[in-house]
Amino acid sequence: MFQKVFHIITYLFLFLLCVFLADFYQHPLFLFLTVLLLFLPPLSYVSCRYAFSHLRCEIVCPAYYATSGDCVTLSIRLQQDSIFPLPECQIQYQITSTFYPCDKQRLVICPSYAKDTYSFDLPLTMHRAGCYQISLKSLSTFDYLHFFTFTRSLPERKDLVIYPKKTVQFTFDKNSYGEGFDEYEETQAKGNISSNVTDVREYIPGDRLQKIHWKLSAKIDKLMVKENEQTASHQFTLLTELYQPVPESDCLEQALANAFSVADAFLSAGEPFFFIFYSLPKQDFSRFFICCKEELEQAFLECFYQPSYQVEDLALTTLQNASMQSGILLHATHKGVSDVLS
Repeated sequence: MFQKVFHIITYLFLFLLCVFLADFYQHPLFLFLTVLLLFLPPLSYVSCRYAFSHLRCEIVCPAYYATSGDCVTLSIRLQQDSIFPLPECQIQYQITSTFYPCDKQRLVICPSYAKDTYSFDLPLTMHRAGCYQISLKSLSTFDYLHFFTFTRSLPERKDLVIYPKKTVQFTFDKNSYGEGFDEYEETQAKGNISSNVTDVREYIPGDRLQKIHWKLSAKIDKLMVKENEQTASHQFTLLTELYQPVPESDCLEQALANAFSVADAFLSAGEPFFFIFYSLPKQDFSRFFICCKEELEQAFLECFYQPSYQVEDLALTTLQNASMQSGILLHATHKGVSDVLS
């Protein structure tokens, strides 16, 4: 604001000086300068407004996935389709996530050239896992005399998914959890599942077709699955706590890193498992059946869109109070990974 007032006062001083000199000396040069200064503001306004209407701004992010600590190059590109350059363009952008909300907006200033594209790189290093939204908030510029300001909102947004870095060396050994088949081996072994149906629930991706209750599913137009009485002790579930006492704490990042390390060990051993976390907005658990890396990444992506909570072991307490625990539960927190037997 101060800069704009300064430019206006300077312009008025020069205009009045030229008027005085033209009147005092009666010279054509001063008369020409007076007329020129009189027409400069509307010319500056019209040309810059036209150029601003033909200015496009976008984010270019070559990487969609990265790992904690990786440097990701973010590019902001200005495309000017008019013949008028704009020497000073101000771009406000914001980086935030569900885990780490941030209202702080950042500002970059750059030029746009006539009939040309100008881009610049912003190297970003994310040290915490999560799904980050990189949003362009507004684009502003001034006319050549700095009398007028042109501003518009930008809907441009890119998502950047940062997966946790594996910090724990976890070796999966099925024998360390007792003897017997797990749930997935039982479905192929005769006599390991009793015919006693104990419950009926909705279908979850990964459930076997043999378990679908076809008559009930056809009646209510929704896939339902029969749960049989199990004779096995192995049903692995990885419960991840989204506990974050304060935004500056590393509790959530450490819990995610521990969970990711254990999940990777399961996949390396060829052992399918369930990945679950507690969702505050839904007041319920989100559950994913994991048997490959792509399913694990998708499960973590869904997890990244959830808000964290400030109650330690909230997910485990809720799970136990609801009597939803079954099989072997691996509890991933910032302290490590522990197994909880049902």
